[in-house]
Amino acid sequence: MRLPATDHVPASTVRFWALLDTGVMSLALPFTAPLFLGGLYWLNGLLGGVSSAPPLDPLALFFVNLSGVLVLVWVAARLLQPIGLLALIDAVGRVLVSLLIAYYIVIEGAIPALWLFVGTEMAGAIAQSRAVLRRPA
Repeated sequence: MRLPATDHVPASTVRFWALLDTGVMSLALPFTAPLFLGGLYWLNGLLGGVSSAPPLDPLALFFVNLSGVLVLVWVAARLLQPIGLLALIDAVGRVLVSLLIAYYIVIEGAIPALWLFVGTEMAGAIAQSRAVLRRPA
């Protein structure tokens, strides 16, 4: 399989979507992740759903923190090397993450406030895909 050319993707596009991902950096730490999750449940409450986060057992919190650390590593890679190939990889990853979140909302009954993340993930996937697929002048 041959990948599309990505040399023409603006570094600013890659950096923008990387910086947006720093919004979930609080998931990386055991003492800040519950604050982030509490805010998410607060938003869910405003939408008419459950407004208080359930307690997480240590293994669940570990996976929350692990995902936060992995996001931060991915943010650092895109900020330090904002190349088009990373925009393409990020676009594909965002589609997969969107599908995963939607699965958990629709099938597993996760809170509807997570649709916000589906929206931002798909927006990033579309924007970066357009940048990759745009024909260089």
